[in-house]
Amino acid sequence: MGCGKSSVAKKLAAKLGYKCIDLDRYIEKHEGESIPDIFAKVGEEGFRKIERRHLNRVSEIDMTVIATGGGTPCFENNIELINSSGISIYLKMNCIDLVNRLMDAKTERPLLKGKNKNELFDYITSQLEKRAVFYGQAKYTLAAKGIKINQLIEIIKNKN
Repeated sequence: MGCGKSSVAKKLAAKLGYKCIDLDRYIEKHEGESIPDIFAKVGEEGFRKIERRHLNRVSEIDMTVIATGGGTPCFENNIELINSSGISIYLKMNCIDLVNRLMDAKTERPLLKGKNKNELFDYITSQLEKRAVFYGQAKYTLAAKGIKINQLIEIIKNKN
């Protein structure tokens, strides 16, 4: 959350001539509700089931860069689906940089609602620790800060 997945995905897709799907926007479009509204209605568990259904759909689309939510790989065996469907890349960022980005973010994020900077730091630290086992299963891990699209293109070219 906040590492730049959506921005990087758009740039990468444009350079490759691929489609780009931001999974959260895709869910909102197909569910007819915002992510915060879905969370409010069905909770995180319900959202994760909806997310899995849509991840199944988009993972079947060829020549597509998909930006998932930060929690997507950590639920419903999604990391296995992601790895079997394409090239998974974890954009790694340290907690302090994530907190600074998320404090300035314009997007409402249900899991961060109402948290001050210290609470946000504690929450992100905890989440990164819990999610490390899933993020560690990505085929590639790259530093998000200062990432170059050409790095990603090389990975994709060498994989095909």
